Parts: sequence; C-alpha cells; structure tokens
Amino acid sequence: MNAALELAPSVQNAFASPELSLADFATIAKIVQDLSGIQLSERKLGLVKSRLQKRLRVQRLSDFGSYIRLVQSPDGRDELEELICAISTNVTGFNREPHHFTHFREKLVEKLAKKLTNGESVRIWSAGCSNGSEAHTIACAMLDAFPKVANYDFRILATDIDKYSLNVGRSGLYSADMVSKMPSNTLSKWFKVTDGSYQLAQAPRDLVSFKHLNLMNSWPLKRKYDAIFCRNVLIYFSHEDQEKLFNKFADHLLPEGQFFIGHSERVIGSATGKFKSIGSTTYERTLRGSN
Repeated sequence: MNAALELAPSVQNAFASPELSLADFATIAKIVQDLSGIQLSERKLGLVKSRLQKRLRVQRLSDFGSYIRLVQSPDGRDELEELICAISTNVTGFNREPHHFTHFREKLVEKLAKKLTNGESVRIWSAGCSNGSEAHTIACAMLDAFPKVANYDFRILATDIDKYSLNVGRSGLYSADMVSKMPSNTLSKWFKVTDGSYQLAQAPRDLVSFKHLNLMNSWPLKRKYDAIFCRNVLIYFSHEDQEKLFNKFADHLLPEGQFFIGHSERVIGSATGKFKSIGSTTYERTLRGSN
C-alpha cells in the first residue's frame, strides 16, 4: 500500500486546508464590514479563505470557527487588525489611471505653485493610499513641474487601514511590476535599481507623510485640502457608506478643491450637490455649502 495512504487521519488533517463554511464566511464578512466598511459578497469566499489560512497557521488554529472566536474575544484585538490587513485589497501601482495625473500636471500644478509662492500652504491627501505609489506619483509630478516645492509649505498626507502597505510606502522600495507604467524618463529620474527592486529617491519621499487611518472611524484632520485622491476605495463600500464618505470628503476640501475617484466610482446621493464634474472621475468642490 502507498505509504501516504497509511497516514493516521490526524496527520492527514494537518496537511488539509480548513474549509470555510458559508455561515463562517458570513460572520467574517460582517466583522469586516462593521470594522472597515468593506463589503464582501459570497463571490469572495475563496479569496477570504486563501488570505486567512496564513492567519490560522500563525495563530495555530485548525478551523475558521476557532479563528472567529479569537477575533471576537477580548484577546483578539491585535488579530482583528491583522484580519483587516489580510482582507483589504491593494491592487495599485505608479501612474495608475494616468488621466488623473495628466489633469494634475496640466490643470492643477500651476495653481498650487502660485499659492505656494504667494506664501500660502498646500495640502494634498491620498486616502486609501495602499503602498504609497499614488502619493509618490503625485510627489514626482509636483517636483517635475516645480522643483523647488520642498522650500515651501507643501505636504502630501497618505493614509490607509493596512499597516503593512504603509510600511512599504515609507520604505519607498517597489517591485518592477509596480513601476511598469511610469514613463521611462520619470523612472530614470526618480528611481534607482537595487537588487532587482526600484528605490524611490529621497526628494519625493520627503514630501509624503504616511499615517494609519480607518475611513469608517473619526478623521483627526485639522485642515482642509487642495486636492483629495480616493481612487478605487469606496467601490468596496455600501451605497449608504459611500454617500456618507463622499460628504465627509467634500467637507474636508477647500472651495474649488479637486477630488479624484476611481474609474468605476461616481459621487452619489446628497453629496452630488457639493461637487461638479470637471473631467473623467474628476470633481471640483462647489462654493455652495462650503465653509
């Protein structure tokens, strides 16, 4: 008889992947939505199973029921954070949806540079920044157009719920596929190849501050922004939460501040009166209702 077939059931089970039942998936999906706003349909069952299997191994748990009991217990607070990091989707890259950066260079940079040279401050927020590629693309674009920007009161805030993605952003070290859509002249100007990876130069990194932020919690932001990028983030939220967040973003924009969202997203509900479309998934904060 084949030796593999003679293994005791307990040993065989050690090599088997635990099954994720619909009931356990529904419980995990509710935990994720309550905590982060992210909605998970049953089509995501396989994805959730594959992403959480590592967490089961780390916690030495044999099934998803035990994992659920852990994250619902007082001892599971740290693991709740790991759960959200594992589930959050981080599909991004430099110069993704490039029409936004074309608009930024052609329509917005000159206006921002004028504010800076007049002694005013400029703030840009990359919300749901993932590994920082979006924020760093903005920084490179600003430096290309206004090389002395670091001498003025200019900052980019980059926030995300995933602490591991934030750490990648802080390091400025990216894989080749992450920078594949960058124009060759920009790539050679701002990146150095290091052991097959691409290290972003210090100048654009110095313009960006990375902070942990759950969009469903309170926002400890003390000022309003000249531009907010929140692209391909709210698509994972319910329509009700999207409307609430669009209104909050509007309230954190300066009058005529610009708002950039993902190609599958649209401003909806009561927030529509606070924005006007000025391009493809590009909006401007209207004066009406601004404080």
